[in-house]
Amino acid sequence: MSQELSNKTLMLSVIAAFKDSDLEPLFAALHPDVVWEVTAPREHFRFGGTHHGLVGMREYTALLFSRYHFIRFDPKLVTAKGDHVCGVFAAEALHRPSGRYVKSDIAIHWTLQDGKIFRHQGFFDTAGVLLQQGELMVAA
Repeated sequence: MSQELSNKTLMLSVIAAFKDSDLEPLFAALHPDVVWEVTAPREHFRFGGTHHGLVGMREYTALLFSRYHFIRFDPKLVTAKGDHVCGVFAAEALHRPSGRYVKSDIAIHWTLQDGKIFRHQGFFDTAGVLLQQGELMVAA
């Protein structure tokens, strides 16, 4: 299997397990010095910001799953070139505090080192999610 196909397969398998709250494949795929960045303001999304290493990842996943239960994380596009793999996923989750279901596309970019996730960058429509959760009002 080519490196690029292997990298795409890694992202698809980690995300599929992640959706089912199975974090074992994620932690098995992490480089010990991973830098995990989520572009989301911490004042609204406690899991946002930058998390370092395996300890930071345990904090990130605990914060994320304390607020959201994913029911869908479907790939729309996954592509790889060299040590980089990018994906766009259609996600839906139950926002536990409000009891509302929220939907957003999530874009993910991984940089791999020695076949492990060394850097993660994640992006989603934070304003759209806040609107769906009832935490942001549309200006009149």
